[in-house]
Amino acid sequence: MTPDVDVLILGAGLSGIGAAAHLSRERPGTAYAILEQRAALGGTWDLFRYPGVRSDSDMYTLGYDFRPWHGASMLATGAEILDYITATARDYGVLEHIRYRHEAYAAHWSSADSMWTVRARRIHQSYLVERRLLGRRARLAEGMEFRRSPAGQPGRPRG
Repeated sequence: MTPDVDVLILGAGLSGIGAAAHLSRERPGTAYAILEQRAALGGTWDLFRYPGVRSDSDMYTLGYDFRPWHGASMLATGAEILDYITATARDYGVLEHIRYRHEAYAAHWSSADSMWTVRARRIHQSYLVERRLLGRRARLAEGMEFRRSPAGQPGRPRG
């Protein structure tokens, strides 16, 4: 079997974009895709936009080693972090690899083929589009705010 991609990244938040940018820098020519459940990149920093949202970790630790943080404050606002993630994705050619509104719901490793088979579907549509993706590596880039519960439940994020 020939893989669709060499690397499949699940999630277009801080970690997923960082992994993709790293591939672009360190392994040019690597075929990869990012599956993002939401309609936008940024993960937590796109989802939570309430007044005063900011990092509780310094950006020198939270940021990418290949793209040092040069903001005015070491504790960045949510909007500043989202801009940082978006600029990184743009500058490293990551945007064209993101498949928005795609949910990976099953993964199976084949030792015989040394390959992952990941089942994914388009979400938020009136019909289901299912696709089987084959990849040599899969990287789960879930953030701390990842939830598998229905949107709209008390205390749960929407989106």
